[in-house]
Amino acid sequence: MWYAYLIPPALGAVIGYFTNVVAIRMLFHPHEPKYIFGWQIPFTPGLIPKEKGRVAASIGEAISENLMNKEILEHNLLSDEMIAKIEQGIDSFCKKQLDNKQTVREFAGRFIPEDEINRLADCAVGDFSELIGKKIAESDLSTDIARQVVAYVMKKMSGNMLGGIAEMMAKPAEEFLAKHLKEIMGQYSGDIVKKMVGNQVSGFLDTQMSDLFKDKEERIESVKNTVVSAYKSLIREHLPHILGAVDIRKIIEERIKEMDVKETERLILQVMNKELRAIEWFGALLGGVIGLFNIFLL
Repeated sequence: MWYAYLIPPALGAVIGYFTNVVAIRMLFHPHEPKYIFGWQIPFTPGLIPKEKGRVAASIGEAISENLMNKEILEHNLLSDEMIAKIEQGIDSFCKKQLDNKQTVREFAGRFIPEDEINRLADCAVGDFSELIGKKIAESDLSTDIARQVVAYVMKKMSGNMLGGIAEMMAKPAEEFLAKHLKEIMGQYSGDIVKKMVGNQVSGFLDTQMSDLFKDKEERIESVKNTVVSAYKSLIREHLPHILGAVDIRKIIEERIKEMDVKETERLILQVMNKELRAIEWFGALLGGVIGLFNIFLL
C-alpha cells in the first residue's frame, strides 16, 4: 500500500525529534548523580551541572573579552545615541524646572540633608574667598590704586606753585600709599570678600529653580555642553581604571557558580529557547530525510 512508504520517514522524524529532546534535557538533568547498588549511572549528573565550574569560567571569559571589554564599552557609552539620550535628559530636566517654584536649597534638600547643604555652602564660600583673595594679592591691586590716587592729586596740583613739590614727592608717596593699602587690604579684604561671596552663595540657594532656567537658552546649552564634555572625559580617562579594578570575568563566574542548577537551566532556556526548539525540529527533519532514503535503499 502507498501509505506504507510514509511510515519510515514519519518514524524517523519522530525518533529524530525525541532524540534531540532527550539530548537537550540531558544537558541539565539529572541535577545530581544517580546510583544503582553503589554504581554511578553514566551521564549523571547532566553535562551542565557536572561541568558548572568550567561553564561558568568559559562564560565569564567570553563576556569579559568579547562583550564587555574597554573598546566595546567605550564605543557604546560614547555613541551618538547615548550622547543624544544625555542631552535629551538635560533638556527634559530644564523644561520641568521652568514651572518649579522651589528654591535651589529646597530642591537640593530632596537629595541632600540640610546640614550637608550648609556644609557644602560654607566650603564653597571658603574656597571661593581664598581663590579671590589670592587673585587680589597676585594682581598688585594696591599699587594700581596708589598710582591712580597719586596721578589724580598730581593733576589737581599741576599749574600751581605746589605742582613742582608734588611731582618730586609723587614716587615716594605712591610707594608709601601702596604699602599701607596692601597692609589694609590684607587685614580686611578677607572678611569683605568672604561676606560678599557668602551673600552670593546665599542668594543663589534662595533663587527659585524656575528663575535659573527662564529665558536662559544659552545657559542651558552651556550646561548641556559642560555635562556632555565632563561625561566624555570621565569615560575616556576613568573607564580603563574602573575595568581594571572590577574583574568582570570573576564576577560573572562567581555569580553563575552561586546560581542554583534550576535557575541556571531557566536562564539558559530563556535565552536560547528559540535555538533549542530549532535543534529539536532539525532532529525531526534529519530523521525524516534518513527514513526517506531508507525507502529507496530497501
